[in-house]
Amino acid sequence: MTSFSDIGRAVDRLAGYYSSLNIPKEDGTSSNPPEQVVAVLTSTAIDETLLEIALAKIGLSSLLLSINNSVAAVAHLCKQTKASHLIYGTKYEATAREAQTALASEGISIEILPERRFPLWGKGGVRESKIVSVKPRFTPDEEARRTCVILHSSGSTGFPKPVYITHYGLIANASHSLPKTGFSALPLFHGFGHFSM
Repeated sequence: MTSFSDIGRAVDRLAGYYSSLNIPKEDGTSSNPPEQVVAVLTSTAIDETLLEIALAKIGLSSLLLSINNSVAAVAHLCKQTKASHLIYGTKYEATAREAQTALASEGISIEILPERRFPLWGKGGVRESKIVSVKPRFTPDEEARRTCVILHSSGSTGFPKPVYITHYGLIANASHSLPKTGFSALPLFHGFGHFSM
């Protein structure tokens, strides 16, 4: 059975991994740096939730991309949100590479990275490894008005449009929804699916 401490260890392991790749990029000039967006294109699972939490812990905003988006829509959303990186699941490597090429043709650089997962249980799981706790980059007061996650519209009338959700907005919505019983099979990049996680 997975415990909250296992989830915390998995988040720390992911946060440590992505920090080691110099994400977020440090400019060393400000204690309150500009927001940095990292796009995520992967299958919905507990791993995507853990990745979103880990990225928030190290001060990044996650752009959760629908796996149903075309390459043009992925590139458009990355451009609109000024995403610096695109983390992709193994099934979506071709889409990530094509979006990177499309953006490069417009003079826009985006680094693409394969998704890294750490198992919650079993061989190589978080209980078997020593994990150094990662300190949150911002205090709750510092991050309250910063963007936590970016979802997007369906794009049924054109390209999808980004929807920015602050840390404050995410917590306010969660506190409103927590007392309600429900079940959702919608993916995390879908608004209701995300808020039902």
